[in-house]
Order: sequence, then C-alpha cells, then structure tokens
Amino acid sequence: MASSSVKVENLLGMITIKLKDDNFVKWAFQFKSVLKGHKLFGHFDGTTGCSQKFVIDTEKGITSELTAEYVEWESIDMALMSLLLAILSDEAIKYALGCLTTCEAWSNLVDRFASVSKTRVNNLKTELHTIKKRGDLIDKYLLRLKSIRDQLTIAGEFISDNDVIIAGLAGLLKEYATIRTVILARESSISVKEFRALLLGAEKEIEGDTSVGS
Repeated sequence: MASSSVKVENLLGMITIKLKDDNFVKWAFQFKSVLKGHKLFGHFDGTTGCSQKFVIDTEKGITSELTAEYVEWESIDMALMSLLLAILSDEAIKYALGCLTTCEAWSNLVDRFASVSKTRVNNLKTELHTIKKRGDLIDKYLLRLKSIRDQLTIAGEFISDNDVIIAGLAGLLKEYATIRTVILARESSISVKEFRALLLGAEKEIEGDTSVGS
C-alpha cells in the first residue's frame, strides 16, 4: 500500500486539466499518467483495497474496531478524493458528490463522461466529412477544418493531413472544380500548408474572373 503521506498539493500541480463534457479522453490520460506514476491509481480502479476493515478478536469474532490497515487506506483514499474533486468542473463534480470511495466516484465519472466523449467524437467526425465552404473565404474555411481536427486530436483521434485535405476538397463550391481535380490527380501527397497555398491561388483566380465578368 502507498504511504499515508499523500501530498495532494504536489499531485494537483501536475494535473493541468479540469474535466468537462468535451475533454474526458485528454483529462483521463493526464490523470491516469500522474496517478499511475505515483502508484496510486489502484484506489480509482479498485485494485488497491483493504482486505480487512474490522479487527477480528479470537474470542469475540468480528468487532466494530477498524484495523490499522483500513484506517491507513481510508486516509489515502480520502486525500485522493479531495484531489479528484479539485480537478472537476461544476458540471462534473455532481457525479462524484456523495460517493464514499474514489473507486465509486471514478466509476460514476467514466460511466457519464466516456459515453459523452464518444458521442462528441462521432459528431465531430460527421462535421468534418460534411463541412461546406459556402461563402467563407478560404482562410476562414480552413480554420474551421483546423478547429474540428484540433478537437478530434484532443479527444485522442488521429486525423491525418490527407483526411483534412479530402474533407476540405469535398466541401468546396463548384468554382473550385479545376483545383479539386488537379489535387486529386496528384500521385504525391501534399501538406495542409501546400493545400492552403493552392486554394488561395485558386481563390484569387476566381475573384479575378468574377471582377472581369462584372
């Protein structure tokens, strides 16, 4: 069992993220890394428990007296509970209130936020594959794509440059048909930076054609 002198303030300084609806994967990764590094995550997943809560007397049997081991374990567990509560948002903390152990609190949080995180990821992936440029300038359009990619990355999903480029091409207006064909026909891959440069060039040409036509 870990030492009873759990320095919650020291652990707290290593955890920079508060749990919210949209960041469970990132939050849980950092939280687990810190706690496992100090051999304390067993309190949360239930693998570190106290085998005997009450003292057993050879004559009286089970008594109401708590064992020294249990008192030690409970002291650590409550210190870790205070750590957990300190890194929860107002929305998240209500799922831990009333829990008697860190294991119970962790289980409640996983049940609530892991499913929300999965739903959020699915929504973001749908948004990535259905995004449309519409009347946005190219730079604003690409910033929207970048925002979706960043949110998916935070959620633990890998989105390659090619994924972003294919999604970006699919959302372009018909005026960009030529550059879309050119990019899709290339045998070598391009970076998002190169993709932006090509689209900006196409945007200038389209704007030039429009001004000449008017």
